[in-house]
Amino acid sequence: MKKLSALFILCSFSLTLFAQAPSTGDLFEFNKSRNRKTSRGLKVLGGWALANMATSGVLYFNTNGTDRHFHEMNLMFNGVNTLIVVASLLPKEKNDLDLNKTLQWQSNTEATYIANAALDLLYSSTGLYLTERAKTQPKQHDRFKGWGNSLILQGGFLFLFDTSMYIVHKRNGKKLYRMMDKVSLGTSGLGFKVAVQL
Repeated sequence: MKKLSALFILCSFSLTLFAQAPSTGDLFEFNKSRNRKTSRGLKVLGGWALANMATSGVLYFNTNGTDRHFHEMNLMFNGVNTLIVVASLLPKEKNDLDLNKTLQWQSNTEATYIANAALDLLYSSTGLYLTERAKTQPKQHDRFKGWGNSLILQGGFLFLFDTSMYIVHKRNGKKLYRMMDKVSLGTSGLGFKVAVQL
């Protein structure tokens, strides 16, 4: 009886919990879905940037004062956005990632959009600061107000874009966690294993 009790205690100490990994096909489809959502989002951002550049490119030469500086900042800001979109769409999508890398990509994607949303608020705040500063800087009034209004607009749009993309990817990420809803109980070395569905 003592030997049996000792064996039971030994087994209970060696129990381990580990997630049953999703299949390679499931991971491939999940990564493909995530990359497709990212690609669509980048195309929306690219469309916004190009529309802004086309509009402001024409209006820059047909306006003066505050309006001209507004379009000037739109051109500069969306020139950078266009470069970011092109650079992001050029690399080949990675769909054949293992579980570890899939989890890492999912986490990084969500964190990137959250960080970008915080940066977007900084853009808009800088715009508000410039419009206020314009009131006390007569020589720079038109420039500060025009640039400020542009940064408020661009930061506001990007905040909506980045928070929307975060929500889309957060919801999509739930599919990955549902794939990992099986847990296996096992002992190290004794060959005892029980699979349970949570």
